[in-house]
Order: sequence, then C-alpha cells, then structure tokens
Amino acid sequence: MQKEPPGNESVCVVYNCDFLQGGSAADTHGAEAGQESAEVAAIIAESLERQGRQVELVGLDDAISEFRPSGIVFNLVESLGGDPAREAEFPAWLEARKIPFTGNSSRALNLAHAKHHTRDVLSLAHVRVPKAAVFGDWEFDSEKLSRLEFPLFVKPALYDGSVGIDQGSIVHSTQELRARLLWLMDHVPGPYLVETYLEGREFNVAVGPQSLGRYAAVTEIDFSSFSSELAPIVTYACKWLPESPEASAFSRPVARKENTALFDEVTSQARAALRAIGANSYGRVDMRLGRDGKPYVIDVNPNPDIHPEAGFVVATKSMGLSLDELYLGIVEDATWATVAQDLEVHT
Repeated sequence: MQKEPPGNESVCVVYNCDFLQGGSAADTHGAEAGQESAEVAAIIAESLERQGRQVELVGLDDAISEFRPSGIVFNLVESLGGDPAREAEFPAWLEARKIPFTGNSSRALNLAHAKHHTRDVLSLAHVRVPKAAVFGDWEFDSEKLSRLEFPLFVKPALYDGSVGIDQGSIVHSTQELRARLLWLMDHVPGPYLVETYLEGREFNVAVGPQSLGRYAAVTEIDFSSFSSELAPIVTYACKWLPESPEASAFSRPVARKENTALFDEVTSQARAALRAIGANSYGRVDMRLGRDGKPYVIDVNPNPDIHPEAGFVVATKSMGLSLDELYLGIVEDATWATVAQDLEVHT
C-alpha cells in the first residue's frame, strides 16, 4: 500500500544570524545582504502557522553542533560565521544525519557557490554562458585577456547577493580592469570572474518545487527609471540600499505570449542550468541577452531569495500561486522526498 505523506509535521525554519546586530559578521562588507534572512524566516514562519503547521524559528551564526531540530528543516542558511563559502555546510550536516530539509542538496549549493566552476559545468552541459576569465591576483595573464573583448563585467566569484557589484563593475580597458580588481581585493576576497559584458535585457527564471509542478516563470529587470548615467545592471545598491537611485529597478513578470521563442529559450536554458548542477528543487537562474540576441546564463542560484518582494516570488505569483502556496509547497517537497527515501529503504 502506498504510504501517504503526513500533513502536519512541525517545521523548523533556520536562517543565518551572523550578519545581524551582535552576530560574528555584523560589521563586515555586504552585511545588508545577509540581514534579510531573519526577516524572510519570520514571514515564512507566520505563513506556515496560518496553514496549521507548528513552527520553530532558529538562527545560526557559526556553530551547528548544538542544533537539535524537530520535524522538517526549512533551510534559509546562506552563510555561517560570515562566510558564504560555508553555505553548503549546513545541508551537508543535515544530510549526514538524515534530517529532512527544504531546497537543494549540499552538492548543488557547493557547486553554485563557486561561479567560475559553475560556468565550466554549464558549458560542458551545453548551457550558453558568456566568455570569461578568472583572476586571483595582479599577475595578469595576457593570454586570458586576449580571449576577451571590452567592455567586461567584473564580479567576485564566491559571493552572492550582488556583493562587490556596483556601477564600476563594467570596465572598458585594461587599466580600468586593473583598478577594479585592486578595489575588489580591498573589499571582497577573490578570485574574481571577468566576463564579456552583455548589453541586452536581463531576465530571471524562477523554477518551482516539484510539489508545484516545477513551473518555470520569467521576470525581466526593468531599468526604465535609470538615468542615462546609470548602466542597466543589478548592483548591490539596487538590491539592498533603498535610498539609492538604483533601487528603482524592479522585476516585472514576462508572459510567454510577449515573445514565445525567447520565453521558451530562457526557460529551457534555466532548466538545463539547474539540472547541470544537480539542483532538483526550487531555484533561480539569471540571464542577459548578448549582441546576438541570445540569452546567456550569468548566475545560477539553488538557494534563492524568497522574500515576498523578491523576483522569485514576483515570478511565482504571476503563475497564479500565492505566497502561502509557495512556502507550503517547498515544505511539501521535503516531505515527499522523505517518504520516497523511506519507501526506497523498505522496498
């Protein structure tokens, strides 16, 4: 007889509190990006409680060893001890103890964390990515530069949340590239990914959890409010500094009927990108159009921001799904995964 998943498991919503006041990384560069986790956790907890779930909220800073969850873990941890490289450490800890949790595996998170390695995996899977080179110090490799054409886009390879990205991220000469790398070395640890700057439109594709049909919904970043002095790029200020003029950019849903061929291409590339890194739960893929009009993947995030105002949720709502349905659907994904494992063990 088929085992039905229980419908009232308790949920432990876990977030990183290392960037909050009093946390181990409260005063570090990019702290604003890490502070939203607690706000999202509270919103999710309230949503799940409305739907009859018993919920516990837990903030992790550095140590995991004392953590004792009950029920399913809703994983919102993006760093530990202020180090985003440790994002995969928490799901790996859960996996080792066979504790059910939401979202993607530690392997997928670990791979996506290193953007320069991710793009190599995507390229092997025939997912379109812009030309790029990796720099870690001042020893410029002329062969690397010879493969690239200016303008170029420079970003930290090991950070999310647009940390280290501002209007100076676009460079037009070797001199500007050197200056940008020097600035980054003073603010954000390397290595640094230097890509061909794609001047076209920017799209985000939200791919939903299995329990909600693994939908693919598209949004476009609308930069129409930007002055002519501002390049149409998603910067740190755009995401995290509401007083900045760049914060006026926003995500707008894109319907398939607007451009069927383009819509199908970006959703196909998004699914292929997530599949390539082994992500089988919800995730977000970012793309920009090149001069050839084709979409190129610039980022893959298997642990995306699911704040009510984030692009992922904007895209999800465009599919007719509510916030409550999204959060519960993510939990149900973890529930079904646990039942499937149980059935596999007992078969």
